[in-house]
Amino acid sequence: MFVVLALIAVLLIGRFLTASTAPPAAGERGTIPVAMAAPAPTIAVAPAAPTPQAAANQPAQPAAAAQPFHLKASAPVSVRVPSVGIQSNLLTVGLNKDGTVEVPTTAAQAAWYRLGLTPGALGPAVILGHVDSAQGPGVFFKLGALRPGQGIFVTRADKSVARFRIDAVNSYPKDQFPTQDVYGPINYAGLRLITCGGQYDKKTGHYESNTVVFASLVP
Repeated sequence: MFVVLALIAVLLIGRFLTASTAPPAAGERGTIPVAMAAPAPTIAVAPAAPTPQAAANQPAQPAAAAQPFHLKASAPVSVRVPSVGIQSNLLTVGLNKDGTVEVPTTAAQAAWYRLGLTPGALGPAVILGHVDSAQGPGVFFKLGALRPGQGIFVTRADKSVARFRIDAVNSYPKDQFPTQDVYGPINYAGLRLITCGGQYDKKTGHYESNTVVFASLVP
């Protein structure tokens, strides 16, 4: 009798173990497909604080780069270039309907390109002037005589004077005008003075080149 009961008990335990280890049916509540099984949680460990000796051996961190010298935005009212006798109150110009830059309405005065930056602000400011007219020399007639190192002074609406030092004086054929160099972004406060230059073409009524003065703001 005892042997029979033991045999029955063994059979019941075997059936129980077999049923409990079977995988759940697909779609059964509480199951998670293997591909979406949640990963085991991880615990982030904060790095240990360096010892004073280790900190002392660390290389010094570079200081943040200082912003180049510049002035707050303020519209220009006049320009002066003592070395060649240029002195002019400033008009303003924008763009023509075809996207080209307007020119001053008179040869006697220079004009600031108002869609650009103000002289002294970070980036390129542009002032244009005629080299001459039917009545005689224009405001920028002597622009091509300027040399690197000479100064340009722009008085602004806030009564400050932006002082620039000439970096280069270049001449370009009009079909090779360096638009990016003149109007493109730069990481300093720059100024460009522009006029006509080169040979005068009587057929077209225009000069063949442009003279561009590149200058940088100085303290």
